[in-house]
This record gives sequence, C-alpha cells and structure tokens, in this order.
Amino acid sequence: MTTRQVDGVLGPAPALAPPPPADAAEAEALMASLPSVRWDDIEAAAEITTAIARRIGDDRPLLRTLVARALHTPELRAKFECHALDDKIVIWDDQEKGLRIRLRLANTDQYERVHNHRYSFTAYILHGAYRHTLYATDQPLDETADVSRFWAHFVREEPAGRCITLDHEQLHTTVTEPETISLMIQSPARKKRAFMIRRDDGQVWYRYGAADESAERRLEVAMSDDRLHHWLSRLKAFGLL
Repeated sequence: MTTRQVDGVLGPAPALAPPPPADAAEAEALMASLPSVRWDDIEAAAEITTAIARRIGDDRPLLRTLVARALHTPELRAKFECHALDDKIVIWDDQEKGLRIRLRLANTDQYERVHNHRYSFTAYILHGAYRHTLYATDQPLDETADVSRFWAHFVREEPAGRCITLDHEQLHTTVTEPETISLMIQSPARKKRAFMIRRDDGQVWYRYGAADESAERRLEVAMSDDRLHHWLSRLKAFGLL
C-alpha cells in the first residue's frame, strides 16, 4: 500500500466547521440514548442495529452534525483511516454499548478478497451498491489456505437503501461500485485478527486492530486532511451531508 500523507492528521478540518453547541448537544443526547447491543445474538443485534443505522443514515442534519463533531474530536479523528479498497470515518464509539459507528468509503480500485472480520457488523448502504458473496471452506484459515477451496453459496446485489448484518466468522467478499458509501455499526472486536485471501493469486494476510499494529502501520493508514476534505466534498456531492 502506498503511504499516504499524514501531516496535520489531528488538525481541524476547515471544510466542515464544528457543529453549533445546541446541535452537538442534541446529537450527543440522542446517541447516548441508544440501546446496548448483544452481539452474541446476531439476529437480535441485526434488528437493533438496523433501526439505529436507518435512524442516523436517513437524518441528514444528524449525520452532518455527527461527522462535524467527529472531525473536531481528537480521539475520533485519530481513528479515520485509509486502506487499499476503502477508507473510514468514525463518528461514534461506545464500546460499552457495543456501538462503533463509522462511514465506509469505497475507493475506485477494487479487487476480490475472501475475508472475515474481527467484529460483527451491520452496514446500511447510503450510496452506490455492493456485489456481495458469502463463502464456505473446509480448511484452516491460515497461510496454508488454498484459494480454490472457498466456495460461494450466496451471491446478491446489495443496492442503496439495504441493510445487511454479518457475523464476524462469516467469510465473504464485497465488490463495490466506486465511491459506494455505507454507514457501519460494528461490535467490539471478537478476535485479534481477521483472515484475508486474494482471489486472483491466493495471497494470504491478516488485518489487526490498532492496538496490535506498529507505529509505522498506524502512520501508513492515517487519513490526511487532504484525503478527508476529498471525502467531505464527495459526501456533500452525493447529498449525504
């Protein structure tokens, strides 16, 4: 992955001013009132998080306030990241309730990687679409994995307006239209690392959480202000902010 500019990564983002105090207080009160999620019951978690995702994603002033608040909250701004296939903007983080909420921002370049996640999640597609495939395998998920022994058993187009919930153990791929935007609600980490294998060459690697990454890696994935401003302009162009 190409190292991205990180100068001023924790600096303010003048493209979106801090929300007025009254708006911020109202948004914080609403978010604080959200129920806790028991992610060990994935069906119950799906029902609750789908309702939360639609409540936030369908209320543009609320979403804008949460994004603006996050830009000017250092502990959230530090969680904004850039990756090969997608970037992320974290807008709320309440681990005690099982609620980390972020925007998933799909990049133009995409390739298929069969993977699972460290966490379970619900995704509400706000713009664009996924081509979503679920996989099964009969082998260990480690460096010996054979890419030919992952079998697709579910394939579906996921358009804007749809919510999907996935358990952290489920293997899948999502190939998105460029600049597909999703509101993600994820559980606390359920395991230390997530498995990934690239379909075209069988390369295996793992995704770790921030606590288990090196300082060099944290700098590599940090979202620069320039990249953040790019995404803010795109979110505004799509009518999401």
